[in-house]
Amino acid sequence: MKINVIKFGLLGLMFASTSAFAGNPDRSGGAGATQLNVNPYARSSGFGGSNTAFVQGIESFNLNIAGMAYANKTEVCFSRMSYLQGAGVNINNFGFSQKVGEKGEGGVIGLGFASWDFGSIPITTYDNPDGTLPTFSPQVLNIGASYSKKFSNSISGGFLIRIISEGLQDVKAQGVAFDFGVQYKTALNPKIEKNKIKKEDFHLGISMRNIGPDMTFRGPGLSFRSINSSTGADRKAYFAADKFNLPTLVNIGLGYDMRLDKAADTYFHRLTGSFNFNYNAFQSNVYGFGAEYAYKEMAMLRVAYNITGEKSPFANSLSNPEYSSPVYGLWAGATFQVPVNKAGTAMAIDYSYAPTRIFNGMHTVGIRLTVGGKKG
Repeated sequence: MKINVIKFGLLGLMFASTSAFAGNPDRSGGAGATQLNVNPYARSSGFGGSNTAFVQGIESFNLNIAGMAYANKTEVCFSRMSYLQGAGVNINNFGFSQKVGEKGEGGVIGLGFASWDFGSIPITTYDNPDGTLPTFSPQVLNIGASYSKKFSNSISGGFLIRIISEGLQDVKAQGVAFDFGVQYKTALNPKIEKNKIKKEDFHLGISMRNIGPDMTFRGPGLSFRSINSSTGADRKAYFAADKFNLPTLVNIGLGYDMRLDKAADTYFHRLTGSFNFNYNAFQSNVYGFGAEYAYKEMAMLRVAYNITGEKSPFANSLSNPEYSSPVYGLWAGATFQVPVNKAGTAMAIDYSYAPTRIFNGMHTVGIRLTVGGKKG
């Protein structure tokens, strides 16, 4: 009875929150450091961000840090995203997590590095418009450190601090952002608790991301030569760069695991459905729906669909100005995982595709190694 009260209380809070957050499409473009909202991890990005409630391990780094508490003893992941295919922009991402304390009772610490590669861009000026000058490349680097812990068999929580650095050689902006998250899981049907094959099939997750002070650009690139017409004084002056907000957002998600096996003592076939509500302080709300099929947790296929709360989900063409979101529609992903031993060590290859309104979508490929200590 106590579990049901907690469960429905959390559900009531979720639906109350979706009604209270109306979205802010009128503020679109008003935030900076928007690279923080791009998920460079292949497995979770194939869900379109709809797996807030049950994401686990290093994949939690850019979605809901509470899921890091369910990481294996050691996890290492490298991924590369082709951002807006055809634009020549790539994201190189590295993540690491490690359980601490005896039997992992001290929680899980994690580190993440995401670097954007824009290639070499020719410098052009009014006097040299043909690109005969040297080249430059913008610098965007995010470094994060996190801590997560399971407080009970049902509840986990965590926080993350991320250092943000972006700019050019002579103009840069640096800042700090914080993420917080919590996950709750239980059996939707109390009778399932007696079944060791399937239990804790209902998931709820809430995360708040990119909370931090405003950022501003600084550097000698904002300077210019100023000559006083009256006195002839030649001085160096600076443009005043305005501050900008971080792209703060809230994710509230649900998930449910369905065992498809006909045999009572096996759990080879799993189908997980998910829902996520995304409130972004600088754009319209986004509603995401997803599903994942897994066979023996070795082969996984996932699909998701995201729509905005303010615009029609069908107005997705370049000729229709009513569609404001740059990312929409059908997301997809796949995972092939090979166990190395019975202790939980495994190698995996992940892939995801995200649709975009312009260019040719976003493709992400990831390689991960999990060492020992089965998730749970």
